[in-house]
Amino acid sequence: DSIEPQMQLFQARAAKANLDFAMKHPSSLLSAYLGLTASMTPDLDIKPLYNSLSAEIKASFFGQRLQTVVEASTKTAIGTIAPDFEGISPDGKIIKLSSLKGKHVLIDFWASWCMPCRQENPAVVGVYQAYKSKGFDILGVSLDQEKDKWIEAIDQDMLTWPHVSDLMGWKSKIVAMYGVQGIPKNVLLDKDGVILAKSLRGQELETKLKEILN
Repeated sequence: DSIEPQMQLFQARAAKANLDFAMKHPSSLLSAYLGLTASMTPDLDIKPLYNSLSAEIKASFFGQRLQTVVEASTKTAIGTIAPDFEGISPDGKIIKLSSLKGKHVLIDFWASWCMPCRQENPAVVGVYQAYKSKGFDILGVSLDQEKDKWIEAIDQDMLTWPHVSDLMGWKSKIVAMYGVQGIPKNVLLDKDGVILAKSLRGQELETKLKEILN
């Protein structure tokens, strides 16, 4: 925990360096791959890189993946209306994101097998308990493929908010819709479904909720 802020800073610097390198080599397959890795870092705009790639690289596997991420990032940019979706809850009910309209909502992408997600969960539980009475809610979106492990993790980590999953892992339509390349990842919405922030971890999430709900 004590070195996590330094780790995040290092990862952000490394992603920026990779993106700068990729911009200088638009005809390299490596550049498309580096664009995908850079897309996991908040506040990095990868659209200019995709636009600069040669036609051959855009047509490659990594180029097509990068295109999907760029298109999703445009549709889920801060200030836009979050794309609506629906998923199946652990008890088989269909839950739509739009059903939570009127509350500030955190879309939380996670999975039972994701150790950083599980380590982050106590902090998420803390902010949920602190702000749920002030119009804050969470919609968990799991990348699990095994229902039993998904439900077990929800119970173990005491995640008492709504959850959905199509049990398709990285092939989930919701994951593609939001351009998720790594977890944990979250998206914070206002009462009207407008995206306020992304990838808020630990203290950042609590600070943002204090700002908008207090």
